[in-house]
Formats: sequence, C-alpha cells, structure tokens
Amino acid sequence: MPPARRWYRIALVDLLVAALIGCVLRAIYLVEIPFVRFKPLLHAHSHVALLGWVFLGLMIFLLDDAPEARTMKRRRVMLWCVQSAVLGMLFSFPVQGYGPVPITASTLHMLTSYLLVREAWKATHGWSAEGSRRLARLALGGYVLSTAGIWAIAPLLAAGQFGTEVYYWSIQFFLHFQFNGWAWFAALALWSRWAEQQGSPTPLDAFTVRLWVLSTVLSFALAIAWSERHWSIIGVNSVAVLLQLWAGWRTGQAILRAQALLVDRAPLWAWRCVTYALIGMGIKVLMQAAVAFPPVAVMAFTIRNYVIGFIHLNMLGAITLMLFAMALLRGWFISTAVPVRIGLSLFTSGLVLTEALLFLQGTLFWAGFGMLPGYHATLLGFSLLLPAGIGVLLAHRGTRAGP
Repeated sequence: MPPARRWYRIALVDLLVAALIGCVLRAIYLVEIPFVRFKPLLHAHSHVALLGWVFLGLMIFLLDDAPEARTMKRRRVMLWCVQSAVLGMLFSFPVQGYGPVPITASTLHMLTSYLLVREAWKATHGWSAEGSRRLARLALGGYVLSTAGIWAIAPLLAAGQFGTEVYYWSIQFFLHFQFNGWAWFAALALWSRWAEQQGSPTPLDAFTVRLWVLSTVLSFALAIAWSERHWSIIGVNSVAVLLQLWAGWRTGQAILRAQALLVDRAPLWAWRCVTYALIGMGIKVLMQAAVAFPPVAVMAFTIRNYVIGFIHLNMLGAITLMLFAMALLRGWFISTAVPVRIGLSLFTSGLVLTEALLFLQGTLFWAGFGMLPGYHATLLGFSLLLPAGIGVLLAHRGTRAGP
C-alpha cells in the first residue's frame, strides 16, 4: 500500500473515532453513562475531527505530489508527531479537560504542523502558478493565520480576559480561518490540481479566487456579530456574504464546466461527492447570507441546533466529501465495489438526515413549538449511519493504488 494511502486510512480512522464519540455525546441525552463528562468529551471529539481528520487528510494530498525518497522519512516523522498529538488529545481531554496534557499535545501538533506547512509549500511548487498552486498557497497561509487566534489565548488569560468578548473572538478567529481559509481553499486546490492533470484549463480564474479571499476575510465579521451588533459590523458582513454568493456561483459554474469536459475521467461516485460538497458549500453560503439580517442572526447564535448543524455542514458536508472524492479519483476507493457504494451511501444518508433533523428542531424551537417527539433517539439513530459508513469504507481494501 502506498504511504499516502496508508496515511489517508489513518486519518479516516480518526474520523471514525470522532464519529463514534459524536454518537456517545448524543447518547448522553438518552442514558446516563458513568464516568463520562460531556464537555471534556466534546473537546476530544472536535480536536480529533479537525486536527486528526481534516488537517491530516488535506495535508496528505498536498504532500502526495512530491514523494521524493529523501523527503519521505522526514515527512513521515512529522506525520507521526501530529498523529501522536491527536492521540494525546483523544485520551487526555476526557480526563483533564483543558489540562496540562491536552494543552501540551495541542502545542506539539501546532508546532509540527508549521513544519508540514513548509513541506507542503515546497511540494506544491510545481503546481499551476495561476491555478492550483495559488489556491494551495492561500490554504497554507490561511492555516498559519488561523493559529494566531490560539496563540492569543495565553496572553488573554494572563490578562484576566477569560470569558470576555475578545477571548471568544480569538477562538472564533481560529475556527473561521480553519474552515474558510485553510480547509476550503485546500479542497479547491486539490480539485483544481486534479482537473489540471486531466488536461482541463484552470477551473477557477483569478477573479473568482480574489472574491473568495476578500469574502473570507470580511466574513469574520459574522463571528463577532453575535456579541457586537454595531451597524458597521453588520454592514461588513453583508458585503462579505454578497461577495461569497458571487464567488460560490462562479465556482459552481466553473466546476460544472470542468465536469462536462472531464466526465469520463472520474468515477460516478467521485462526481457525486464533489457535487454534494458544492451543495454543502452553497447551503453554507446561503445561511451566512441569511444571518446578515439581525433577527436571523439572533436566532442562529442562540439556538445550539443551528450552530452544530452549521459546523457539521462545513466539516462533513463540504470538506469530508471532497476528501472522499480525492480518494476515489486516486483509486484508493474503488467506486464500483459494493462496499464502497454502501459506505458512501450510509455516510451521505446519515449526513443529510442529521442535518435535516438538527435544522428542523432548531426551527421548531425558534417558532416556539418545543421538541419533536423522540428527537434525541432519532438523532442518535441517524448519527450511527456516519460511523457505519466510515467503517465500511475502512474495511474496503481496494485493488488499485491509483496515480
């Protein structure tokens, strides 16, 4: 098995673990589980998903185009360091919460990730300067920028700012540029790289990329609007969502054009995953546009179902499905194999059903109708489809190494 594919499977195990923890978190609402504390387990869930699956999965593909023997050993050590840090967070967060061990593991992950960013920067040097390389550089820059929010936490704590608006803004800064800077630009870079390798012109033109960059920077206003309802913040966010709608439309059109040109170059399920990822991105952009209206913003910020649904729409709807598409394009999953089709069907079904239920229940709360009968049990049942699908994909060994 090629090293990149082996590491992808390790990242997929991280996703499986995060999904199982998510099911435990939802089971807590139904039964009492001894010795399990919700908030510390939630920290383990989010860190394993974001730093184990999303970071590792994207980084594997960015590094995969430059597998020179002299660099493989160095990169392997770095990858093991970040994965060891993920395991440290997985086992220590449920015990300590934000204690010494998980903080040390998080710091190790971040410091090592900078080294991997440098490796990925060099590995993508041969990519198209006006296309995929530009997107990859923006993604890597977005990752480094996002970590400024984490480094700001220690000085804020030392200044007695825990629980203040600025403290939460720093956390939101990290999350915003992780999802909208690092992860989304990396996903676009990987897609563009594949299309370029198949002979397609660069899917995203420079103007569309500039729209994404500007809208990403300005839409951080949404992350602080929950606590600062000044008209200028609302205005900046309104401009951002208009730019994002425009960028999303142009991106969708560009990918549809590439799909028409390359339809015979990729398996059906790869196109489906890309399409579903675009739909997830489109829904996310429309939701951000809706939140530009103050009454909707208050509803979105105060109803937890919406917050969870929005985060999962980013992580599972857009990024995870694009990572599945990349594995299909490399032949790491054989799309004609029955287990792969079953696994992808289970996962996408679980995603659609859990998202629909989260947003439906949130809307009912907002309208004052209370809770759906059997809501928590139904949500848990739908959620179990996610680890089931991932488990089936992991059980599939495939027969082709891919390019």
